[in-house]
Amino acid sequence: MRVLPFIDFREFPMSKRFSAWSSGVALAMLALTQPAAAQSYSAYGSTAVAPTIYTKGSWYTVAFPVAGNPPSTAKVTYVYYRWSYGTPRPSGFQVLLCDHTGTLCSDVTAAASGAVNFTGRGVAANTGIRLYAQVAGTGTMLRVQGGSSSVTVNYSY
Repeated sequence: MRVLPFIDFREFPMSKRFSAWSSGVALAMLALTQPAAAQSYSAYGSTAVAPTIYTKGSWYTVAFPVAGNPPSTAKVTYVYYRWSYGTPRPSGFQVLLCDHTGTLCSDVTAAASGAVNFTGRGVAANTGIRLYAQVAGTGTMLRVQGGSSSVTVNYSY
């Protein structure tokens, strides 16, 4: 935040007060129109093989490696993803895209590719993204084979 100098108009003769006042207003307007600190944006892409699901009721996960060296202050904004699983997929099949801890997740089961908005969630760009998959329920099942999957992680700092 900028601090503008204090102008005491009493120091000016009446004829100069308007000129000093308009200069002060111009300075204030200039300060308000100046951008705050510049924000930088970048991205990295990463691939991994989606985990094969062998049993119902268990979560399987894979971490997408962080590519490059995002700054420690960088936060994830959007993640564009593509996951791959064989078909037919059994009832109860579910896929989540999460932060590295698995606590901030978005259900991406309905679309094998798309984007997830992580803006404002505070996810550090240098910690990675994880894919979780399961077939809910109990009982026997044929395995669900995972295939090549990818993410493009956009971040700002």
